[in-house]
Amino acid sequence: MALAILVSLSSVAGYYFYGSWNWFARSGAIVVLLAVVVEYRTNSHIYEDVQRAQFHQSIIDLSVPIKAKPTKKRMRISIAAHVLVFLGTLIWGYGDLVL
Repeated sequence: MALAILVSLSSVAGYYFYGSWNWFARSGAIVVLLAVVVEYRTNSHIYEDVQRAQFHQSIIDLSVPIKAKPTKKRMRISIAAHVLVFLGTLIWGYGDLVL
């Protein structure tokens, strides 16, 4: 996620070197891509936790649907990734209209 923010901020330098906000707008696509990768990895960890519990033969009541619940840290990462997807989409769509 830090890389996504760094890409976006460094693309602002493109304005100073090239005189165009197109670099900033294009960085929005990279921000969205990196945020989606973070979200995918977070969700795959939840899936692995459920598989691990089943592998260790934990007592699971199959009459009750299993609801995978992320840890607080993963929840914060997921929320931050969603925010980056939203902001990256705005940058991607409207970044060239900044000035």
